[in-house]
Amino acid sequence: GGQIDRCMLHRGSRLSGPLQHLQHPLASTLKQGFASSPPPKFPPNRTLVSASFPRLLQQRRGMSACPGCTEQDMEDYGPSRSEVFSTPLAGTLERYDGHIFVCLSSPPETWPSDALSVPAANGLAAGTILSGLVKAAMKGMPEGTAKMRVTPCHALPGDEEGDLLYFPPTSGGVGREPRAYRAATEEALRAFVDEVVVKGVAEAPSVPSRPISPKQLFVCCHTQRDKRCGVCGPPLTAALASALGGGAEVRACSHVGGHAYAGNVLCFSRHMDWYGYVAPGDAGAFARALDPEEPGVVSVKLWRGRMGMTPDEHRAKVEGMA
Repeated sequence: GGQIDRCMLHRGSRLSGPLQHLQHPLASTLKQGFASSPPPKFPPNRTLVSASFPRLLQQRRGMSACPGCTEQDMEDYGPSRSEVFSTPLAGTLERYDGHIFVCLSSPPETWPSDALSVPAANGLAAGTILSGLVKAAMKGMPEGTAKMRVTPCHALPGDEEGDLLYFPPTSGGVGREPRAYRAATEEALRAFVDEVVVKGVAEAPSVPSRPISPKQLFVCCHTQRDKRCGVCGPPLTAALASALGGGAEVRACSHVGGHAYAGNVLCFSRHMDWYGYVAPGDAGAFARALDPEEPGVVSVKLWRGRMGMTPDEHRAKVEGMA
């Protein structure tokens, strides 16, 4: 399996140590200290069937309190719903090679089903325009050129509405550092695609940019696309922000695919790794996995895959780690 990255999933290690806390737009949804709860331990078998996990599901139940959710909502759509752990996750992510997040100031619960269409304060639907420009650019590139995803996310303090958080394709198997780009006009969006995405110029003079934290997490909270994401996402986002403190930036995001695997978490630390079935009780495990002093690991059971890899490669990596 090779060296395990800080955001990659595996079995085993634990660390201890105090966790800092961070004020976050969704922190008010925390009803108790999620970060203090140890991550659930998974049984050794690889075939995951929810009926085999009554104790684990009971541990996860009640850990998250979705604003406005009823007990029935939590039962039907929350992290202990019957479909959780009903299927192995490795290989559920299709190959893609770069990711662009568009920052929106409006809260996720207000986003329509097509969140790319949400306009910024200046009326510019940056997501729709950017998505069209990227698709057009990729069609004109040689066969096998990187496929890009465009996903709206909720802006944090320090983000400007319409900022583009760009995670470029890996180079030599190593992820390149992400940057934030200021593209408040259609002309700037075109320049971003032409210079940054197509030509690979990280610091293009025509598009102002800044470095961002090399540790980034995105949690799908898009309730208008699927209620499972709306129930699981907000408390999970708050739990991760609390557990990680200043060690990473945590944002809510729109639909990323795989509603059935909610809570869906995308975690960047050298690579963009995808996780499914994540519950607030797993937040402490993410904090340990991203600890800069003594990185720990999280259960392989939650790993869906990695940007830049095919489903077959995902499954082979998990087999090699078993």
